[in-house]
Parts: sequence; C-alpha cells; structure tokens
Amino acid sequence: MANAQNIAAVKDLKERLEKKPNFILASYSGLTVEDMTNLRAKLRKEGSDMKVIKNNLFLRALKVSELHKDNNIDFGDVYKGPLAAIFSKDALPTVAKVCKEFAKDKKALEVKTGYFDGDVLGKNGVEAIAGLPSKQELLTQIARGINTPTTQIAGGVNQIIASLARAIQAVGEKNG
Repeated sequence: MANAQNIAAVKDLKERLEKKPNFILASYSGLTVEDMTNLRAKLRKEGSDMKVIKNNLFLRALKVSELHKDNNIDFGDVYKGPLAAIFSKDALPTVAKVCKEFAKDKKALEVKTGYFDGDVLGKNGVEAIAGLPSKQELLTQIARGINTPTTQIAGGVNQIIASLARAIQAVGEKNG
C-alpha cells in the first residue's frame, strides 16, 4: 500500500508534468549543492525548474498525467540511478542548451533522456535540440523575413518618387 508521502510526491510530479509537459532527465551524481543551486538558477531564468526525483514515483506520475499516459513512455536502461527531472513548457531547446553548457564545466551532469512534444528523445536527441534556435529567436527570424520585402518595397517606391521629383525639378528649371 502506498504511503501518504509517496501519494503526495506523485501528485506533485503529475501537476508539474501537466504544467510543463516537456522534460529532460539527467544524472547529477557528483554535483555539489552549490552546483545544483547554480544550475537551478540558470534553469529558472528560462522558465524551467529542476527536481530530484524518485524514479518509480516519476513513472507513476507519467502514467497518471493526462498529457503523458497514452504515450507508453519507456526509458529503458538509462532510467537507473539518481536522476533529476528538468521540466519545461515550450522552451526545451533553450533548456537543453543550458544543460549542455553547464555540463561542459561540470562533467557530473549527464543528460540521459528527454521528452519533447510527445516524443521520447535519447541523449543524442536532447543534444540535437540544444542546437535549435529558441522560440524567441525563431519569432525574430520570421519577423525579419516578413519585414525585409516590405522594407525593399518602401525603398523602391521612395526611389521612384525621388526620381520623379528630380525630373519635375529639372523640367521646371529648363522651362524657367
């Protein structure tokens, strides 16, 4: 029979998964408390949060979460040992970048797997999305793409009007 503490932990994890359905699972063995605090601060800046999990309780939470229960999520052998779950709503590529950068200095942080928009990602998949631009960067690129033709049209119309004005001035000077 499940104890009240485990039931509360599963409920908390389920709520986190429903608020922020995308996540990365990482091994953190060997990180100091200061390292974990620094990583959490960096993740918070990206709208993400990290929680050390009990693996079996996390699996239970996945099975009862409305957004995850139909996906038959299985992490296989990577789902062993102490893990931390890093939750994100829609900024998982940015969060993956943060983890990748952090792991360059702190080898003890090892990304194991992830879940992004309904797909389980292996370690290589998480590293691949770390190379993707963030949502804000994509919106900026789209805005630039939309703005460029408009700017070019405005410049072309301006040149036509300026040429017409010069022609009228030249005719006016010629005819006195």
